[in-house]
Amino acid sequence: MMKDLLLIVPSRGRQERILTFKEYFDKNSTIADLCIGVDEDEFHMYPKIDNLVYDVNPNMQLGPKLNLLSRQYCDDYRYIAFMGDDHLIKTHAWDQKLIDAIRDIPYGMSYGNDLIQGEALPTAILMDTYIIQKLGYMCPPDQIHLYLDDFWLHLGKTLDTIVYCPKVIIEHMHFTTGKSEIDKTYTESNTLELYSVDEASYKKYLDNQFDSDVKKLI
Repeated sequence: MMKDLLLIVPSRGRQERILTFKEYFDKNSTIADLCIGVDEDEFHMYPKIDNLVYDVNPNMQLGPKLNLLSRQYCDDYRYIAFMGDDHLIKTHAWDQKLIDAIRDIPYGMSYGNDLIQGEALPTAILMDTYIIQKLGYMCPPDQIHLYLDDFWLHLGKTLDTIVYCPKVIIEHMHFTTGKSEIDKTYTESNTLELYSVDEASYKKYLDNQFDSDVKKLI
């Protein structure tokens, strides 16, 4: 029997943040299971907490890690969600609210208010796992770290299956707004070189593969 929802949180170099993330997750979640994806070279550094599941794999960037974990679990859950380890869940029953928003929408996706991008960009996302099953991934395979949320928004708008839930607060504690200190994870994932590489990869995906992916979902 399929479970309701798995929240995947890839993490690297942020052991202390996972403690805070778990605190807010426990306080405000009602039906979601939580999976923290960590790299094998750092697993020994992460806190061991009761009922906290780590999925440990060889070192990889955000996009590949998210695709690996979402494929691994998409047959076991009706919905899969993604948040960064720098998000904090502020709304009680966020999981139920985001699911209710798309329960009757085939290939539905929903997202809350991150208090930075708001409706403009789903920096955290919940989606019907049929999307992952049909496409074979949660984000374009060549994306390293960036433009993942652009893909989700574009796909959802193209299919008319994405719903913004402004009252569901999933705050993005990003360093660019002064909500957190810049760290090695931020500096490695926000270089001009990476922006250039991921921008080119995303444009190539849109030009060569996006339309065929849409056809798989209609």
